[in-house]
Amino acid sequence: MKKIISIVMVLVLCSAMVFANGTAEAEKKDDGKLKIMLSNAYYTAPYCAAYNPSAQKTAEALGMELTILDGNGNQQTQLEHANLAIAEGYDGFLYFPADVDGALPVIEALNDSGIAWVGVNAYTGDKIKEVGMKYYVGPDASSHGHTMAATVKELFPDGCNLVGIEGTAGHMQTLYINDALAEDLSSEYVWLDRQDCNFQAELAMTKMTDMLTAYGVRSKGGKIDCIVSHDGGMLTGIMSALEAAGLKPGDVKIIAMGSNKVLYDALASGWLSACSTQDPVAEAKLAVETLYKVIQGTAEEGWTKLPTPVAYPETKDNFNWF
Repeated sequence: MKKIISIVMVLVLCSAMVFANGTAEAEKKDDGKLKIMLSNAYYTAPYCAAYNPSAQKTAEALGMELTILDGNGNQQTQLEHANLAIAEGYDGFLYFPADVDGALPVIEALNDSGIAWVGVNAYTGDKIKEVGMKYYVGPDASSHGHTMAATVKELFPDGCNLVGIEGTAGHMQTLYINDALAEDLSSEYVWLDRQDCNFQAELAMTKMTDMLTAYGVRSKGGKIDCIVSHDGGMLTGIMSALEAAGLKPGDVKIIAMGSNKVLYDALASGWLSACSTQDPVAEAKLAVETLYKVIQGTAEEGWTKLPTPVAYPETKDNFNWF
């Protein structure tokens, strides 16, 4: 009889434990909160000062709890973030890599774990299948090149003389922009000079000064019709060189790319004629929405491209700037 009572008591205790665990799991699911993590390699960058709040706001709107961690520009730190998300049972992970070439250990860890994840921003979109990245949200450097080429043709439908203030030689952004410009601009658009300026304002100022000495601008009897700048930082060097040469806003057309406040101010002052934009607010929103779809099983594999619309002085207030 005692043995029977003991068996019954064990069964009752086991049932209670199963019920308690089931209740806990139900409560976890019933609160409606999916847990996701963003490992952001450039947490303190100006771009991410707008990116991170947008990601947070979008996650909250979708009923998700987002944790954003600073990757400190270090791939090993980001691998630790990935392992933390996996170990603590996060529902999803956003990977904003510090170093594309060193991303494979992070990608392999995420894929091996089975966690839902999306690569964002810094990867080369046409390479995502090679490294096993099923979902990627980010800008397209080629798209910036195509946007700038279309703007050149809009401003100079019959052709023009161009000079280029470019990024670092061999850099992905530099290569992709130049390939797009070459594809879209016919022989009526002549490059007088193109200089690698390593994304540095000081070097851009020096190179622009040399170009002004060699060619001058069309409105003052020279040859340069349009200046193409690969980013906003170098644009400050370009404007300094133009001012030092006694030129004023409007004396030469300038086209650039990006969405920082330098570009906005240049549009407002009249120095910048047009800008191919890259909106961090829109990008972060799209990234979180895509991860949500991945978790739900409704996302389409591949590259979700961030649009790069052109901003003009008269439309500058329709865009987000950082």
